[in-house]
Amino acid sequence: MKYQGDQMTSIERVVAALNYQKPDRVPVAPLLCGASRRVNGVTYPEWATDAEACANGFIQSVDLFDYDAIVGLVDLSVEAADWGQKIIYPPHSTPYTETSEPLIKEIDDYYRLERINPRETPRMKMVLETMDRVYKARGQEKVICGFIYGPLGVLSHLRGHERLFKDCIKHPEAVMAGMEVVTEVLCEYARAMIETGVHAIAVDTLYASVTIMRKQLWVKMEAPYAKKLCDLIRESGVVLGLHNCGGATYFDVQTEWLQPKLISHAYPSDDCKDWAEHAAKWGKKVVTMGYLVPSELGLFMTPEQVIEECRREIETFKDCDGGFVLAPGCEFPPNGSLLNMEAIMQAVRTYGVYR
Repeated sequence: MKYQGDQMTSIERVVAALNYQKPDRVPVAPLLCGASRRVNGVTYPEWATDAEACANGFIQSVDLFDYDAIVGLVDLSVEAADWGQKIIYPPHSTPYTETSEPLIKEIDDYYRLERINPRETPRMKMVLETMDRVYKARGQEKVICGFIYGPLGVLSHLRGHERLFKDCIKHPEAVMAGMEVVTEVLCEYARAMIETGVHAIAVDTLYASVTIMRKQLWVKMEAPYAKKLCDLIRESGVVLGLHNCGGATYFDVQTEWLQPKLISHAYPSDDCKDWAEHAAKWGKKVVTMGYLVPSELGLFMTPEQVIEECRREIETFKDCDGGFVLAPGCEFPPNGSLLNMEAIMQAVRTYGVYR
């Protein structure tokens, strides 16, 4: 429901934050994705495969909680599914790839990977229709942000993470051949998504983090391909964001190669020991979107604890000229307490007002 005390619209608020012009209050982008199916009462498989059900979940959720930005993440298997990768659809949880049956079974399969048309393949087409519906319904009031899994992430779902990591070291040329194909398809996916009217697109660069891949290896294996995708998005006039929930994400090389306006992240940059240092070093260079711990937010914290944690995080970024968006560090848990979503909104209206 609409809150009468706000002085800006959601779009005005987010634009101000992205440009380091203090908005009326801290914007909220809660990554309320799979959890939105519980608002409009559909099963997870239906929400993840039917554009009308998916869009209605996003629309009804933003109407219920009145947050500022919808991030159109469905799940990380969307792109891989359209190459023919087997996907498991649990009744009450996030779809995932069956990595024991990888599409890329041997090294030569990287070279056999075919270009597909995301405008026609089942799941990417469904996401495009979802974003079109959401933008037409709420795009004049709320920020609508598309979501694309980065090329190395997509390839990992076609090969399996452990196998891909080994291949990056032992067979980098083969991996790069696959990356070329995946990146071309993702660029076309981005073009189609931009045509829906979205204000922004977030590219998931999960592997650019200490806990997953060495910095030098990420620069070699994904940076040039992610750059091609990100350049296309940014040069189209759409806001480019990155999402990275890996531990100690590489802010330095990602900002150098990809030039995002905002990074959605769960942990401080690899060159910072804590959030206070991160805010001091990076807070006025690239907007942080974060950083509530999703598992605690959805499953363990009371609304009162959520409000206090939001207050603490807002305080940490208070001197960043408004360049902060409050959010979980990754998707709001699909089966987490929706009372805590309301607590986030209460927190920003109590503690997130800029004076």
